[in-house]
Amino acid sequence: MIAFGVVGLVFLLMGLIALGILRNPFESFTRRHPAAPLVLMGALIGGFLIGRPYPLFRIMFRDAAEQHNVLYGAAAFALQSLGNIVVMAVLFLVLTYATGGRVQRWLAAKPARIATVTGAALLVGGTFTLLYWDVRVLGRLGYIWFPMINW
Repeated sequence: MIAFGVVGLVFLLMGLIALGILRNPFESFTRRHPAAPLVLMGALIGGFLIGRPYPLFRIMFRDAAEQHNVLYGAAAFALQSLGNIVVMAVLFLVLTYATGGRVQRWLAAKPARIATVTGAALLVGGTFTLLYWDVRVLGRLGYIWFPMINW
């Protein structure tokens, strides 16, 4: 819950910054270190991987810890991340080629569109992450009211 809460909040802040609603407090730092946003995104993806509650991932992470081998653990996390990257790359290529480049031309026509699409995606992802993994869990635990379907 904590991992997803932090990831969701950072996504929301990044979305608001991308849309120009909030000022980037690290603007001078990112000017000096242009790779900083990429490092932050990598850290967020790592936090997302750590916070996954699915049994398959818990088993994989437990097995990596029980091996007491740092290289094995790193390789397990890297392989899992590479799998995610392949899925996203395939989706990106399908979107790119299925539209015949129309999406790329539309985005390139006005660079502000890229910031708008990025900001909207980050806001949607951050809102979902916070609602589903934090507010819903607090509701399920009885700390707050949250609509539940009893099935």
